[in-house]
Amino acid sequence: MKIKFWGVRGSIASPIRPEGVKHKIEKILSLASPTDIQNEQSIHSFLNSLSFSSSSTYGGNTTCVEIRDKEGNLIIIDGGTGLRELGNQLMATDFGKGTGHAYWILTHTHWDHIQGIPFFVPLFLPGNHFEFVSCMNDAEKRLDHQFVFTHFPVSFDHYAAKKTFQYLEEGEVIPLGPHIQAFSKAVRHPGGSFSYRFTEEGKAIIFASDAEFNLEEMENIDTYIDYFRDADVLVFDTQYTFEESLQKIDWGHSSASIATDIALRAKVKKLVMFHHDPSYDDEKLDLVYLRALKYKEMFDPHGKLEIIMAYEGLEIEV
Repeated sequence: MKIKFWGVRGSIASPIRPEGVKHKIEKILSLASPTDIQNEQSIHSFLNSLSFSSSSTYGGNTTCVEIRDKEGNLIIIDGGTGLRELGNQLMATDFGKGTGHAYWILTHTHWDHIQGIPFFVPLFLPGNHFEFVSCMNDAEKRLDHQFVFTHFPVSFDHYAAKKTFQYLEEGEVIPLGPHIQAFSKAVRHPGGSFSYRFTEEGKAIIFASDAEFNLEEMENIDTYIDYFRDADVLVFDTQYTFEESLQKIDWGHSSASIATDIALRAKVKKLVMFHHDPSYDDEKLDLVYLRALKYKEMFDPHGKLEIIMAYEGLEIEV
């Protein structure tokens, strides 16, 4: 399986501001020596030596992720603003010809997980087929409500692609194409949300965004540890720092330290920190990432857990 990230922010899109771009340029120039900018190769090497926040950006689009099986069949997870760019890329494939097919997983319908759907171009093309799968028995009604005229000038019915909806009971195993199977588990979040475990040939990817795990729940977490156990990739909600999470009980999100504890107990191979707070700039996200690495070293200095900070364009193959 392959997983690619198109939107990694939570709550609301947060594009980098002009002063942020200027700050990055100023920092790069202050660090560069004459030998760093002699030619294209030296520039490339110099940029690669910088911290992620200095030379790039984690991205400001809200939640959207794709998973592909070994034959390239597509599964879309949620539809935040990152969905728009995914749709643009898909137009160069069968979806641009009206012959595309994808399964579409909905974890829940908070705004930051559906706000890109009206701007997803492949939905306009007749012949494309999107099979929406969720643990919400009223998912179609919820999306239809998003397109009422007072909110958006085009109705959901106007999108000519074929749209089918399948209700999935929590824990029910469902095939998503010829190779991948998936099942869900509810997670704590205002209004409800569901995580999903995707498996193919013994490999497992778990998507668990918008999930609140706090110190109280960590004392009674065995069923979740079994669910997360031995995942090759665990995409986990780490919107808050640990200190902030203590001040925002019942807001529906977790911290990097809690995510690391869970990943270590469940023997996860890769933990992907996800659903970044919109108020965090790239430099703060760098610091959050470094703190997570140090926390992991404190409790498991010789372990094999790999921690990754999600960014737009990140691709992982298992």
